[in-house]
Amino acid sequence: MYFFKKIIEIYTKIIIKLKHQMKTISISTLLLIFFSPIFSQSNQSLDIITGIDLSFRYLNQEGDGQQVQNVLEGRNEGETPKLNWRFGFNYNLKVSQKLFIKSGLRLASVGYNGKKLTGLKWGSEYDGMGGWIHDPSLPHEIQFKYDYWFLEIPVALRYEIKESKWSPYFELGIAPSFYLGELVTKKTDIGKEVEFTDNSIYDYQKIHLVGLIAFGVNYNLSQKLQLFGQPTFRYHFAKLFEAPIEEYLYNGGLEIGLRRRF
Repeated sequence: MYFFKKIIEIYTKIIIKLKHQMKTISISTLLLIFFSPIFSQSNQSLDIITGIDLSFRYLNQEGDGQQVQNVLEGRNEGETPKLNWRFGFNYNLKVSQKLFIKSGLRLASVGYNGKKLTGLKWGSEYDGMGGWIHDPSLPHEIQFKYDYWFLEIPVALRYEIKESKWSPYFELGIAPSFYLGELVTKKTDIGKEVEFTDNSIYDYQKIHLVGLIAFGVNYNLSQKLQLFGQPTFRYHFAKLFEAPIEEYLYNGGLEIGLRRRF
């Protein structure tokens, strides 16, 4: 139980930092109170999970001016969702016949595709007499892909509708998330470059509160082992950074995992 208690300690520190920013944090506090009387129960299980998501962002114009509006419209027209991933584990506690509390750790990537620029021409390709000579060593199509990495500590309630070999359920919870950095991929018609940065020189939000909802089904392989799968949706209540255009991440996808009961 030592590891799980450490998770609770970390989560409590996050709650203290977030309470001045998020009114919804009161829900998290109630969930934490729920943990204390149930450590002695034997109805526990561990999950190993992985998932694939389709992630994107929501843009909101904070600054004034037509220029900001034009940038926002251009981004909405050119940027597209992208596939992303997550993996980690859960710790589950059964608190009633059908109700469970879970927490754990996740490494997750959420992002999107930038606008693809085509038909690029470079000054060095012009011959000075009005002509243009294609240089195959220079890129003429460029697209940036953005992946924001987070370490999540989900806390959720799971309600199992019935107990049988196939057990449908739904989950509702929150996931305090630590921003780790950004993986930027520059893809061109002649190759690609990948760079990871923690954006420490910019005013990126380091802690995000993420709402999550899921509907899924468990399948009993044996008395101790259980497979499960769940479509999920997540939304970041914190914007990525301070800017005239506010950017909020969200994603939806499928998680699958293997559960071991104790």
